[in-house]
Parts: sequence; C-alpha cells; structure tokens
Amino acid sequence: MPERVQRSRLHRGPLLVPLVLQQRDLVVLRDLFYYRFADTRSLDLSASWANGSKGLQYFSKRLTHLWRAGIVERFTPAFSRYVHGSRHFLYTIGSGKASAAARTGLRPDAIPEDRWREVLAQAGPARLRAREALLAIGIDGAEIDRVLHNNTVTAMRFISGDTSGVQHHALAAEALSTIWLRARMEGHQVDDVRPDGVADLSFREPDPHRYRELVTADGVVVIKPDCLFTIAGQRYALEAETGALSTTKLRLKLSRYRLLLLREPALHLLVHCATQAHADRVSEIARASEPYAYATMAVTTPNTLAGAGARVA
Repeated sequence: MPERVQRSRLHRGPLLVPLVLQQRDLVVLRDLFYYRFADTRSLDLSASWANGSKGLQYFSKRLTHLWRAGIVERFTPAFSRYVHGSRHFLYTIGSGKASAAARTGLRPDAIPEDRWREVLAQAGPARLRAREALLAIGIDGAEIDRVLHNNTVTAMRFISGDTSGVQHHALAAEALSTIWLRARMEGHQVDDVRPDGVADLSFREPDPHRYRELVTADGVVVIKPDCLFTIAGQRYALEAETGALSTTKLRLKLSRYRLLLLREPALHLLVHCATQAHADRVSEIARASEPYAYATMAVTTPNTLAGAGARVA
C-alpha cells in the first residue's frame, strides 16, 4: 500500500475554484484590506456584524473557500508550514505569489529563475481575482496595486522566517476588529479609515531646538499610526505594541504623541499591547511625563478588550 503523502493545510492547488462572493464576503475583504494581515478570529468579528454570527467553525470554512478561490492568502502563525490542532490561520490579500512560492517547498531566495517564472504564472489568476474583488468594493485600482505588492513582500518575508511585521499587523487587527464590531452593533459607522502605510499625523514643530530628540533634521515630528479611524465623530489613532520596542524607543514614540495630543486634544490614542506586562510599561512611561497630556489615551490588552474594556493610562 503506497505511503500517504502528508499535505500542508497551507497547500493550495494552482487551479482556483469558482466562487460567487456574498455581501458578507465583501465586508470581510474590506476590513482585511484595512488590517493588511489578520487571523480567523478577527475576521469572524467582521462577518458577525455583516451577517450574524454562525460560529467560528462555520466562518473558517468560508474563509477556506475564499482561499481556494485565490481571493485571500493564508499562513500559519508559526514559521512551520504544517498546522496542527485548532491554531488560527493568518490571512492577507496578496498577489498570489507567496502562496505559489510556498508550493515549491523552497525559501523564496532559493527558488531558481526557471521556477520563479512558474511561480509568477501561477500567481497571475489569484492576483486578478483578488483585484476584481477589491474593485467591486470600490477601492481605487492604484491603491489596490500598491497594497497587494506590499502585502506580498511582507508575506514572502514571513514565509522565509525573516522579520516581517505580520504579527504586528495581526495584533492591530485584533484591536480594530473588536472596537469596530462594538461600534457597528451600536449603530455607528466606521468612517475615514486610514490604514497602515496611509495614516500620517506628522507635523512641523515650531520650536525644534527644544524637542531636538523628537524631530527630524527638517523639524518634523514623525507620527505614523497603525490606523486612523472615526466613530460617531470621534477621531482615533491606534498603535499596536508587540513588546519588541525597547524602553527608550517606546518613550520617544509616546513623547511624540504627547506633543501631538497637546496640539490636538480631541484625538483619542489607543495603544493595544500584546501582554499586560507591556501595557503596564506603556502606562508607567505615560504617567512619568505629564500625565494630563495623555488624558485621551487608553491602553488595552487582549484581555481588557474582551472583558471590562480599556484602561486609561
């Protein structure tokens, strides 16, 4: 009896299955486009609002249909290509190149040129389907091309085991999906979303010498949140903190926000941390330097988002 070949649950054949997109799918794809990368649980919150919750297992199957149709790409949270048990996949909307590259079983930088031509040929239909789906949502074609390219570059780094920022995006998506679901269930729209790579709150500091450690050579305080959005007229900036930043860099980041919040006190800053220990560190830094400047800042963790809510620093 021939030995059974173990196939990764990340393996997608080059022939894409047909799929008719539902309204719920379009809502999920729009949110995923904003998130860049998100896991199954975050995307399930988008689907829950769009069509009522039918359970995570049911929605996971629908995501698999979207993946087999080439509209989304998926990866395991660890670098291993094989997924065991009930671990949640990470999803993105890419060009299909990362999935095609993974099918070779080689690191992207080890794929020979002739195989790369095959990879690009196999990725073409998936990229076309993903692009058509995003155009149906109303996203600008040039922006779609830019994001598909950036997501693919990030995914290629991720499957290679290199530093990629995928977990950072997923942490931000965890916060955004929870906050947006609550707002939507209360009847509010999530408006004027500026995702990572677009969100920019940078400003020119009139006294650059006083804040020379916070400004560029041109006197600009650079602040680029992970996401900007508005709910019920209130503007929010989200920063996701995985704990990778050193205390010095974290202090500099919060100091830049302190200057911004003094200029724009109506802005609410949300800092979503991967662990309670990191959340405590963020709050401690904020309290140590003009706490009143952070009156509109909230520090959250996965537990506080799921439970009692945000804790103001």
